[in-house]
Amino acid sequence: MKRVVNLVVFAILFLGVLIACETEEFVQDTSVSKIITPDGKSSCPSSHPFEACGACWTDAAQAQSGGCNDTGGGNNGGGDNNSGGDQNNNCPSSHPYSACGQCWTDAAQAQAGGCNDTGGGNNGGGNNGGGNNGGGTPCGNYNYNPDNTACVTTVANGSGCMNSDGLFVSSKGVVSNPCNTKEAVLDIERNLGINIDDQFIAQSGYQGNVPSINPTMTKSDFLIYMKELLKGININGKTGDQFAIEFTNLLDTNNDGILTRNEASQAKGSDPRQVLNLEPIFTINGGLATDDVLAYVGLYLGDGALDKYAGDLPQVVQDNMASFTRTWQPGVNAASKRYDSNK
Repeated sequence: MKRVVNLVVFAILFLGVLIACETEEFVQDTSVSKIITPDGKSSCPSSHPFEACGACWTDAAQAQSGGCNDTGGGNNGGGDNNSGGDQNNNCPSSHPYSACGQCWTDAAQAQAGGCNDTGGGNNGGGNNGGGNNGGGTPCGNYNYNPDNTACVTTVANGSGCMNSDGLFVSSKGVVSNPCNTKEAVLDIERNLGINIDDQFIAQSGYQGNVPSINPTMTKSDFLIYMKELLKGININGKTGDQFAIEFTNLLDTNNDGILTRNEASQAKGSDPRQVLNLEPIFTINGGLATDDVLAYVGLYLGDGALDKYAGDLPQVVQDNMASFTRTWQPGVNAASKRYDSNK
């Protein structure tokens, strides 16, 4: 008789576990995961726009019926939540920690990447650590809000303006992200194994006025950079490597093996088109494209902000550049499809 009772108790417990498992499966089936958008951000799909408990639902009622009771702060927009500047919802699950306008795996990685404003970082899941000033995320002494495109002052050359956060807004309405810019420069240094001027790196996130510095770079390191940019190019039998070697030699006006910003400007200025030997490659935008390739290693500094540069490059050069740096695009992070994290 005792054995029968034990079997009955065991059967009841087993049935309870089975029901619990089925209930758990039901909860998972009613919600869906975020998707990664083309700009590298994570967002709930339009079919399940309500975000709560780290998942996407059709609405608050469905979330509650699925066992999620934390629906008070749900985002019913399916994307960026602009009502309170809660930018953490843009970070993918692989890089859930939001700080300095970018996404990281955790605070330690953010600090290692040069982001020291991690006290108000957001570690995913909807808990905003604060400090985003009514919209945006902290970036050094700035508040980066990509939606703050209203002009306060105009930049001297008319290429854009400065917003109320003190950040440059391009003529196309794109807000500069100084933290992302610094990471773009560091990408080049790390991924290509070259040395870029430390003073330039420290000030690469400049906004508005150009810093009064004269960055330097070895000729050999610059050549590595140029060869990567012109990879795959062949014009009438002349390869990208040959163009790169010739261009590098033209910039070294005193043939001392060291390139400087002032020296590069002088060499470029000797050509009315300011393209030197790269005319066959930069036929359309001329000197603007030359500025772009020089800007990311400190050999050219223009008004506004560094991350407005590179858009004048031919597509093949842009694609080469995007293989080893997150480039000029404000807000693009290592989780973006455009950035090759395997390089």
